Amino acid sequence: MRILTTVDRLTAAPGQAVTLRLEVVNTETVIEGIGATVYGVPPEMVRTEPASLALFPDAQGELAVEFTVPATFPAGRHPVTVAVQGRAPGARAVHHDVELVVDARPRLLLQASPSVVRARRRGTFSVESVNRGNVPLDVSLRARDADRSLTTTVTPSATTVAPGESVTSTVVATGPRQLFGSDRDRPLRIDAVAGEQSESISLMLRQRPLISRGLLTVLVLLAIVCVWAAIFLVGIRGVLGSDPVTKVAPASFFAATAEAGGGAGADGGAPAGALSKDGLVESGVGGTVTGTVTAVNDGRGVGRITVEALRQSRQGLVVVGSAATQADGTYTVAGLFPGQYYLRASADGYDEVWYPASPDRSGSTVVRARAQQVSDGQDILVTGQPATLSGTVAVGDVRAPVVTTVVARPTWPGAPEGVEHTTETAADGTYSFVDLPAPGSYELSFTAEGYQPVTTLESLAGGQSRFASDVTLGSTSGQISGLVTDGQSPLGGVEVSTTLDGAPVVVGTPTLGAVGTFVIPGLATPGTYVVTFTREGFGESTVVVDLSAGESRTDLEVVLGDGVGTLTGRLVDAEGRGLGGATITVGGTETPVTATTLTSGEVGSFTLTGLAVPGSYTVTFTLAGYGDQSIPVELSAGAAQEPVLVRMTAALGGISGRVTSAGAPLDGAEVVVTDGVKTWTTVAESGGEAPGAYSFSGLTPGTYTVTVSSAGTVAATGLAQVTAGSSTTRDLDVPGVG
Repeated sequence: MRILTTVDRLTAAPGQAVTLRLEVVNTETVIEGIGATVYGVPPEMVRTEPASLALFPDAQGELAVEFTVPATFPAGRHPVTVAVQGRAPGARAVHHDVELVVDARPRLLLQASPSVVRARRRGTFSVESVNRGNVPLDVSLRARDADRSLTTTVTPSATTVAPGESVTSTVVATGPRQLFGSDRDRPLRIDAVAGEQSESISLMLRQRPLISRGLLTVLVLLAIVCVWAAIFLVGIRGVLGSDPVTKVAPASFFAATAEAGGGAGADGGAPAGALSKDGLVESGVGGTVTGTVTAVNDGRGVGRITVEALRQSRQGLVVVGSAATQADGTYTVAGLFPGQYYLRASADGYDEVWYPASPDRSGSTVVRARAQQVSDGQDILVTGQPATLSGTVAVGDVRAPVVTTVVARPTWPGAPEGVEHTTETAADGTYSFVDLPAPGSYELSFTAEGYQPVTTLESLAGGQSRFASDVTLGSTSGQISGLVTDGQSPLGGVEVSTTLDGAPVVVGTPTLGAVGTFVIPGLATPGTYVVTFTREGFGESTVVVDLSAGESRTDLEVVLGDGVGTLTGRLVDAEGRGLGGATITVGGTETPVTATTLTSGEVGSFTLTGLAVPGSYTVTFTLAGYGDQSIPVELSAGAAQEPVLVRMTAALGGISGRVTSAGAPLDGAEVVVTDGVKTWTTVAESGGEAPGAYSFSGLTPGTYTVTVSSAGTVAATGLAQVTAGSSTTRDLDVPGVG
């Protein structure tokens, strides 16, 4: 099995699909049903069309692998491997690696529940920050009201939301005291900012007075009743004042628990408004613990670390609150019941640690939370796991691999001096560092012989496998110099020309002083240059010079002969595509002149030098799979020969033979030829000079299946190999007919 493709990178936007097309050649000797399996992404993202590609031996077909990227699929570069394998037993899989690059698309959405709260003074809202994008969002929330009459708190006010997830913040709005009157609407707005993303949502605190109009009426009536009651009590006291006084103790003011079986409610539970004994309490009532999470490696704050507060209960340690660190490593855990807590910090890529820097609880220190107070300075040290950094270095169009030395130097404050991590690029320009201390920032320097050095900066999180941005090395300029002679003496007045970035560069050889010498400076490297030498009365000479990065060629020696011309041109196929590797033969010369068309750069181009002028020549082009092509050429003295364009057509073949049954011709049998993609049909001759004969022409070289049908039933089949410029004989004998 063989895969023909040049695609090694696919770029897709979230929510869109991108297709990788693979040309598959069946190199086996049997007809295969070929399928593709994709590794590196979830199977539901991949669809292959067709699911099974049927190919005859040496036949070629296309497999289309479509990747549908979900809207929340993580942004970045994802290595993917496509395994192409036949269904026959023992078939070997062929792998093709491709890099799926997913664009970053941040998207933030705010939701509130409820959006309107009716209360006397304080209203509580739940605002949910939803990440509908494919990159983590550091969200900052801020509350504002138009008339600035509300006091608002947002907990937490800053958080990190992973793609496809959401985080709920509690918004508490407190209005001024309102003793009398009707309900009053106090609007407020919650603004969320995450990088360049911003979102807002409107909330409403519908504040009702402490004493409504109806209640005021009730109070007046109650006052009248109280006056009458007081008069009545005074009268009773005067009558019964001599009786002994008895007192009954009221019920407990503490809400009974369900286990105790008592309580103010009918079900034994706590009355409405009582504080919960589990989980978090309101931030204005409970305690708050704050601090900073820093890395042992570079001493800087670490973001996106989860800090949990744990309390000892009858069931063991219980997590009662948590928070995520901001970009600078700070965190805040609010709403804690007064008491002692353990703090635990964890995240992917970092070792779990208990406050302040213990790997387990046995070595940790408890933190005390006090009601309505902030316990700050609870700093935690975390250790990042080693990271991996990979990338690619581009060095231009070169024939031989260029080895680039890549050095990674730590740049964080306090980094150990003299520590360097060094590697070299592979033949394809890729490099990789493993087990780099993380988190941390590194300066990457790229050096290669003949190229200008390049320096970049990269930052690594703990345990991260990061693909660095591609680096392109710029090479220093080079030059071509040498001497032009007539075979015996230096030759002045020669025009030396070449092309640089599509523009002509022309110099000349001096006639005084350093006669015959030339220099073409400032040439971009690496590169291939065609240098042409011309002077009136002499034949033109052309030399192809390859310059590697930063190379200067100083030893070029060129001899101009009398009456020598040059023929240039390009060889293409019927569709205008360049044909490289074709052999060119020039007839009409005493000494045969041959050349080969270019296979890189301007494919199909050729240059023939050393042709006597004037002269008549026959130029013949030969290339496997194509018919030979010859053109006549006339070279005239004093006239520049225009470049020629030569077209070659592919050589075709055919299949012929006879259909027999028990040695006798089988007339009128239907003969079908197919290459697995296209089908040709004919009928064997009836009578005539060649009964039972059939033939097909105009077939491209390859393997074909020949099938004979008699009375609507396949009677015989066989394989035929078609070669260019010839007809293959394939006789078929049909058993049991006639």
